[in-house]
Amino acid sequence: MRICIVVVSFPNVSETFILNKVAALASHGHNVQVVCEKRENVGAFYEAYSIKSSQVTVHNLLLPTSKASIIKQLLFHPALFVQSFSLSSNEFKKRFKNNFYISFFSKLKPDIIHFEFSGLGVSFLSIIDHLKCKSVVSCRGTAEKLKLQFDEKRKVGLKTLFSKVDLIHCVSNDMKLTILPYCTNSEKIFINTPAIDPNFFQPAIHKKQNTKLIIVSVGRLTFLKGYIIGFLAMKELKAKGIEFEWKIIGDGSDMEHLLFHRQYLNLKDEVFLLGKRNKEEINEILGSADIFMLTSFSEGIPNVVLEAMSKELPVVCSRCGGIEEVITQEEDGFLADIYDYESIAKYIIMLANNDSLRKKIGVNARKKIIEKFTLQQQTQIFEKHYRTILQNK
Repeated sequence: MRICIVVVSFPNVSETFILNKVAALASHGHNVQVVCEKRENVGAFYEAYSIKSSQVTVHNLLLPTSKASIIKQLLFHPALFVQSFSLSSNEFKKRFKNNFYISFFSKLKPDIIHFEFSGLGVSFLSIIDHLKCKSVVSCRGTAEKLKLQFDEKRKVGLKTLFSKVDLIHCVSNDMKLTILPYCTNSEKIFINTPAIDPNFFQPAIHKKQNTKLIIVSVGRLTFLKGYIIGFLAMKELKAKGIEFEWKIIGDGSDMEHLLFHRQYLNLKDEVFLLGKRNKEEINEILGSADIFMLTSFSEGIPNVVLEAMSKELPVVCSRCGGIEEVITQEEDGFLADIYDYESIAKYIIMLANNDSLRKKIGVNARKKIIEKFTLQQQTQIFEKHYRTILQNK
């Protein structure tokens, strides 16, 4: 199959789920075309995943804006200007943008175009009907959980998008229930959970005993990640005399807020903001940790939880989004209600004082990943649904 993956930037180290998917589809023999607005260090992606440029081609989708680029388009593609002609400047720009995008995608000749985020899909609404291929959109988290609560324009856009595409991918059953009110044909929806490579995220061999409890969290530094709840839980740990370090991996707009909370709650010697890290660095840090903690207010199913579980780390998470479809309480992890920092602290203290419980939960967690959340399983589900809509041409 010729599969076109549409994202904002590629490769984006904070979107390993996209990188994994692209590499897995390519390894299964598919021709993968990645279309993005911002092209990053593609060479590093090829090297990290042992992928050839003939298997995965990355294209910049940049609308001409400068005089030079517009003149170049006029010289080489005069039909675009003929098709877009209008006496109105605004109408010309609108038509030119649509015709440019249609021409761009038609040259790729994909069998399937997959918009990896629903907000991105909405931005291409005006051309979806003109694409000579099947179309798929993914619903992953924030765009559906948060923006639909206050953005009426987004609601209308999402309803229109769902009526136009051939398939709607949801990362969890919780996400499916979230978007159902905006979808008139539920048969378009299929669930395919996030997945990871358990051969990469393997348990640490000959792991050293830490002198302090090492807790790790990974995610963008934004409100939705609920780091303030983590800070309150850490305050409880310190009050109980637990010696620990909380390492936060990620970058984002809330950095100053977290630095303030660290200072105000007197946790500057216990909390460490490590900034953005790549997959290899995250793997190494998880390998030296004792517990993984996630305190988000909203998620789809976060890959970082799956990665931690694959490393045989016991995880303590808030009941956000589809996380309850992954963790079985007190069997392969611990769940606390959103905002319930006291329960989060209680579970961490329980794990801190019981090495055998940490080991048991960690072993069960990795077993769950291998059974249900591998890239091989995820890729096969995508292939199955792609083939189904292609057969229905």
